[in-house]
Amino acid sequence: MKLVLVVCLALNAFQSDAASLRRSGRSKLTFIEEQMTMQMKLMMPEKSTLNNIEASVLNMARAKKKQSSGGSNLTAFLDQIQALLEDTMKKNILQRKEQTQYDLDGSYANLSTCTHPNDTTLVNTIAELDEEHVKCRGEQDVMWSDYDSTCIVARQIFENERKALCDAYEQARVFPAPATTCVMNEGTPVPTIGHYLIDMEKYFSDAYDALYLKKQRCDIAMATPFPNEELCGHKICQYYDKEIECDKKQEAFELPACDGHKKYTCGHYTDCYAEKKDVYDSVVTLAQENEVANKAEWRAVLRIECFINALRETEDELEAAIDACRAKTFSTAPVELKYHGAAPAARSCTEVYLQPGSAVFSSAWYAGLSTATPAASCASACCMAEEFNPGYPAGANCPYVHGAAGANLVDAATTTESTTTTTESTTTTTLASGGRRGFR
Repeated sequence: MKLVLVVCLALNAFQSDAASLRRSGRSKLTFIEEQMTMQMKLMMPEKSTLNNIEASVLNMARAKKKQSSGGSNLTAFLDQIQALLEDTMKKNILQRKEQTQYDLDGSYANLSTCTHPNDTTLVNTIAELDEEHVKCRGEQDVMWSDYDSTCIVARQIFENERKALCDAYEQARVFPAPATTCVMNEGTPVPTIGHYLIDMEKYFSDAYDALYLKKQRCDIAMATPFPNEELCGHKICQYYDKEIECDKKQEAFELPACDGHKKYTCGHYTDCYAEKKDVYDSVVTLAQENEVANKAEWRAVLRIECFINALRETEDELEAAIDACRAKTFSTAPVELKYHGAAPAARSCTEVYLQPGSAVFSSAWYAGLSTATPAASCASACCMAEEFNPGYPAGANCPYVHGAAGANLVDAATTTESTTTTTESTTTTTLASGGRRGFR
């Protein structure tokens, strides 16, 4: 009865442990160390129970050797113990082995779950969005070149020509200051004073005509508007529309780039891998300890089974059978674990996702853009607190309305260098009623 009680207690312990393992759901790596430590603690009384069972079986063998008794009762009892070993103890040991193997495999597989910056599909997405942005900036640059030649350069030429005409008039309307006065030309016919006055009249009449012609040219030039004024009003608005479109494409490019910079850095990868490696190393250490205990229990179960089979022998063969069991080496292959070796070293890493708005980001992505149509300095939350909202420059008459207040001026930093031309105001007297000769 003592042996029956021991075996029943062992059976209850095994069944309780198995139920606990099923309820706990211990395959999660965050609980591996706790679960495996608990399993190791539970094994110590199991090993002690097996030792007690083995001792009881051997005592039964000695009793059988001394006296022939038990017969059918002994056989039935041995069958019961055999069933307990096969159906309960072996299953529980194998279950713990499978759980340990599962945890070992899981922790090793988990080493590859850290996202390396080079392995994300975001790299391709960002490259495609950058291509769209660069293409848009190229189209913007073509539009700027057209506006520059049609409006800025053409206006500069127009203003320079107008200034040249008015400068000629201003220079001509300066009255000469001769060193001497009333000096007749040699050989002036008599009456000399009369001919002198006639010559002076012709001189000043010709000078007046030349001055009046220059004044007319200046007045006409100043009254003539720039011929491309209307066209340029539309062109600059079209240019601003393209700039806004490109700014939005830049924003669409920088948003995932910013997201990648926050999530997929080398620092995040190395920290993640170091944590996974620590878990794996801990699991390997505990698995090795667990394997040692499982092997010891497995050998104990097989040895008890051997003793039970020996008890089924006749009294003459019993001792030899018991000695054979003691000498036998039992295989532990069913409870041996498969190891994956040491954790590989973390992969080398170079930052892929740079921070938008930084100099290194601009150098990497925007260096090839035209200086006339550069990217916005920042178009994402990585480098600005407020929402990115591209629009028309302040004061721009866009969409273009003829004669509306406000000038379509382009920032001087992005325009072709030009010379500002101004025409000084001129003062002329009113024509007298007698005609142009009333001009003073």
